Amino acid sequence: MKQIQRSTQTSTPPSLLGLKPSWLQTLRSFFWVWLTFILSLYVSWMLLAKADFLYPLWYEVANMEEHIEHYAPQNRFRPSFEQTDTATRLELFAGIVEAIHHHGEGLNRLSYSIPNRPAPIPLLHRQEIEHLTDVANLLDFMKRTGWFLLLFWSLLTTYLLMSKSPFPTPRQAVWNLGAGLTLLAAVLALFGPKAVFYQLHVWIFPAEHRWFFYYQDSLMSTMMKAPDLFAYIAAALLAAGLFIFMLLLKLFHTKIPSAKPHSSMTHTPN
Repeated sequence: MKQIQRSTQTSTPPSLLGLKPSWLQTLRSFFWVWLTFILSLYVSWMLLAKADFLYPLWYEVANMEEHIEHYAPQNRFRPSFEQTDTATRLELFAGIVEAIHHHGEGLNRLSYSIPNRPAPIPLLHRQEIEHLTDVANLLDFMKRTGWFLLLFWSLLTTYLLMSKSPFPTPRQAVWNLGAGLTLLAAVLALFGPKAVFYQLHVWIFPAEHRWFFYYQDSLMSTMMKAPDLFAYIAAALLAAGLFIFMLLLKLFHTKIPSAKPHSSMTHTPN
């Protein structure tokens, strides 16, 4: 008799969207890495905001006191800001940070005083308040986007945990982020950081609102030594974001030891 041999090969069901499992895993890893990194940057932003973006440190590092002493006397709108002390300047910057994270409320109340003039002088003029209000609106949008990304990240992370899918290894994460950050560095090198910074302002802020201010027209720009301060803040933001990202990556690769059952000892009669 001839025996009929049945095929032991089983067909693999098609993957979602026709992609192979390896490609799906690559896509999941890509999205998880970048979502985690973006959320790490967002957390870093909120932490740095609580510390006024380390402005007291950058005030010394960037020699902003000398910068203010040079340009404040030339201001066309606000007099004698060069007569203020360091504590007043740090307090005013903290007030700006507080306001832009609360819908721009309080910007028009920021003021300073100088000797022999008891009446307080408003720090910001109308166009500066208008621009900082635009910044506050942008931060409100970023906050809403951050909550949406957090929800998406939570769902993806829950799926990886429930399905026992592997998280990206540190090596994979470094290559993933490294490629994106290298591309960003290439763009900055090609066009220049200042040109990229200004073009982002053109794209983001309303065309009818002023966002560029000469030092002679703005105590805000003078205090911040713009755009130099933003470079320091960007470096601190990137460093803190990478640190938080690596902590999260290490957390999801840490194996939790399972509890060992206690062995019961039995006594045998002598």
